[in-house]
This record gives sequence, C-alpha cells and structure tokens, in this order.
Amino acid sequence: MPNIRYQEFAIIFADIVDSTRMYESLGDSRAKQLITELENDISRVVKETGGHVVEIIGDEVMSCYDSPDAAAAGACRIQECVDAYSERCGMPVSARLGLHYGPAIVEEGRMYGDSVNVAARMASIAQARQIITTEQVVQNLSDEHRRLVRRFDKVKIKGKQQRMVIYDLLWRMDVTFMHTSPVTQNQLAKTLVLTYAGKIHRMPPTQGSMRIGRDPCNELVVSTTTASRTHAILEFSRGKYVLSDISTNGTYVTTQNQQSLYLRRETIPLLGSGKIGLGEPVSTDNRHVISYDLQESGP
Repeated sequence: MPNIRYQEFAIIFADIVDSTRMYESLGDSRAKQLITELENDISRVVKETGGHVVEIIGDEVMSCYDSPDAAAAGACRIQECVDAYSERCGMPVSARLGLHYGPAIVEEGRMYGDSVNVAARMASIAQARQIITTEQVVQNLSDEHRRLVRRFDKVKIKGKQQRMVIYDLLWRMDVTFMHTSPVTQNQLAKTLVLTYAGKIHRMPPTQGSMRIGRDPCNELVVSTTTASRTHAILEFSRGKYVLSDISTNGTYVTTQNQQSLYLRRETIPLLGSGKIGLGEPVSTDNRHVISYDLQESGP
C-alpha cells in the first residue's frame, strides 16, 4: 500500500524569471549551470527555514511547510537568497513566488490537490521579486508576519465560483510594485473583441475570464500544435484586460505600435489593439494568429 497523507500545508512555488532568455543569451550549458545553482540555493533555504522541497521542475521549485508563518518567513528568505545569488554571479536573476495554505494529498513524495493549483496560480500572477499569497495564508499568520502583507487584487481562479482576494507579501520594504489605477466608468465601457479563424469572440468586463488553448473545454479554442491544452488566460482585473501565459511554448504579442513581446509564465495588460500568437511568433505565415481590439460597448 502506498504511503498517503492528507493534511493542510503552506505551499510555495518559486519560479525563476526569464530562464528562456537566459538559455538564448548564455547558451544551454551556462544557463543550466546558473539555474541549477540557484535552485540548489533555494532548496537549501527551504530546508533551513523548516520546509520540505517537494519537487523541482524546469525553472520552478515547489516546497511545503507545516505552518503559514514558517512559509512566509521561508518565502522572504528565498527572495533574499535570489538577490544574493544575482549579485554573486553578476547576472540580473530574479524569482516570483506564490504561497497558499490548504489541504493537499501527499503520496510517494508527490503532492496533489486544489491547494497545489492555487499556489501555482499565485506564482503566475506575481511579478519578478514579488510574493503573492492568499487570504487563507493571511488569516493564519501571526501579527508579526501579518504586518508585512497588503491587499493586492481580486482574481478569478479556474474552478472557483468567487474571485479570490490575494495579497502582496512585502519581503523588503524598499521593493515597490506598480499597481494599475482604479476602475473608471470609461474603462468599464470597453469590451475586448478577439478575432480568430474568421470568428469573433467578445469578452465584456462582466465575463471575468476567458481561457485560450487547443483543448475544446476552453472558451476560445485555437487548433494549432504549438498551443498548450490551456495556453493562456484572459482576465478583467482592476479595469484592464490582462493576458497571462501558462503554456509550454510561450505567447507572442504584437501591439498596435508594432512592439513585439514574448511572454513565458508572464502577465501583461492588453491595450488598444494587436495580435497574439500561441507558441509561434505573429507573422503572415502563422495561420493561427488571434487579433484583439478594445472597443466601446454597445448601449
């Protein structure tokens, strides 16, 4: 019989930012060396702060703690560790962290359950050098650590009926992050219009989110082998339509001023109009480009 446990854990995902560009600019061997060294440093910090490394996949370290306080302290130490490593190796290396507290199944050293998915989603929302956490964590923190959190946003999570309140865990008081302006009536009047394969898909602010990928369960199905099953998520958040890449091959965006962007587990707001490529750059040869345009909603 396999050893199966079911209990509450504080789960951290630490995602190294821009690892793809490191491989492109430094070459496979050097980039792999740097990423492996940093993951080893993160693993050491997890153990030193009372946590357990569950697994390391690519550029991501998943760990768990018995208590939210220990995990919050560990997350702060991880960011300090990444900063120290960046200075030591002379490279601009950073990480983004997601932290959640809830029940999970542990079987043969691996962890399963909704709490794991939520923690991973928090990491995908975080910016470089940021720790994003949930209300379940904040409610179980001591006063000492609760003073370090501030409310950040309300987001829609796949499988959840209600939007989740999320928080920014301030590991350094001199680290600040840009927040979008409050929602205005003019912004609320905008509808995001997506065009793919001759069909128009409208996403009003009230829809909340839209999943894009090759799986038929997505709201926008893109039939290309370069797309992941669920490749990206569009959300209306704080007055803006935000595109989040959660794919294997990344997402390419060309803006209305012809700026080309590449997203890999990153998030950007969609402004004006432009084009999106799933796992393949936007070009005349790409038959699966999605066009987007912010338009005034009808009366």
